[in-house]
Amino acid sequence: MTQGAEPQPTTEELLAQAQGNATAFVLTTIAYLKEHGLSVDDYLEYFGRQFAPGWEELGAQPVVDVARTVANNAVSVGCSVGSISGDETRAEVLVTGWLDADTISETLGLEQDDSDAVWNSFYPIMERLSINYSWRREDTTVRVIFERDRD
Repeated sequence: MTQGAEPQPTTEELLAQAQGNATAFVLTTIAYLKEHGLSVDDYLEYFGRQFAPGWEELGAQPVVDVARTVANNAVSVGCSVGSISGDETRAEVLVTGWLDADTISETLGLEQDDSDAVWNSFYPIMERLSINYSWRREDTTVRVIFERDRD
C-alpha cells in the first residue's frame, strides 16, 4: 500500500495555529519573567525599543494608519478589532478577544493585568513616532488612543 500525500493545511488553519503560537509565546514569556522575579515592564519596554526603528516608515503617515498597524498586530495574536476611527492627528482602536482571564490563570497562573501589559510594548514605538499613546481596559474591551500634536 502506498502512502498518499498528506493534505496541506488551509490558510485559515495555519492562521489559527500561528495566532495560538504567537499568543502562547507572548504569555509564556510573561509567566517566565514573573516566575523568575524579572521585570515584565523592563522586558516590554526593551521589546518596544528594539522594534521601534521598524515603525519609522509610519512616522509621516496619518495617525489612523499607525493605529491600523497596531490593530493588525493585535489580530495576529488572536484579538478582534471592534472599531478603528481617526484621522491625521488622532485615532482610537477598540480591541476585543484578548484572552479569557480564566484560561490564562489556569494555564499559566497569570491574571488579566499580566497579559494586558503587552500593550505597554507600544510606548517606546509611539514615542519614536512622536505619538502620544495610551490604553485602558474597559471590561472585555481594550481602548487604545493615539494622538499626535499638531505642528
